[in-house]
Amino acid sequence: MEFIETVLVKNGKIQNLDYHLKRMEKTIKHFFKSETLKVKSEKLNFDKLTNARVRITYSYDGIRNIEVFPFKKRNFRKFKIVEIGFNYPFKYKNRKAFSILHSTSSIDFDEFILVKNSLITDTTISNLAFFTGSEWITPKYPLLKGTKRQELLEKGLIKKENIHIYDLPYFKKMAMINAILGFKEINEFDIIR
Repeated sequence: MEFIETVLVKNGKIQNLDYHLKRMEKTIKHFFKSETLKVKSEKLNFDKLTNARVRITYSYDGIRNIEVFPFKKRNFRKFKIVEIGFNYPFKYKNRKAFSILHSTSSIDFDEFILVKNSLITDTTISNLAFFTGSEWITPKYPLLKGTKRQELLEKGLIKKENIHIYDLPYFKKMAMINAILGFKEINEFDIIR
């Protein structure tokens, strides 16, 4: 079984490194009963990278692969609501459930908003937050507890609440949250059902 961790590297340094390592070690402990992730420091030398998305594939025996991608800005405006029936509590390399969603949709949109049991969870690539007019809230039960989301929660910049599908029209703004996007506010968005 393999897992991935996607990190942002700026000026040779992994951003939010402690949060990423914590999640990787939690995954290793859960699946392989190991206390630590085996990492050779030379594998994580990114001195020559200034701004890149890096995907680290790992398993019980440590880091298996590192891929570097140029950082590309994407715009998100159109979101399609889709009800799901699967869980994704760990960042598995196998993302077949998400691939199937994308391959079966014929409508033009930028990203999915995933709903489980009438509650908003995530998109296929990020956690979410919504602005009520006075505060930012994030789903209490996301599919995956993201590293950037965790940092924002600990700093008190967002708070957890159940967000029902029928709440969506009342929000002023939304944000996508992940290690690469950071906290990407979206002031104007359309939701397709």
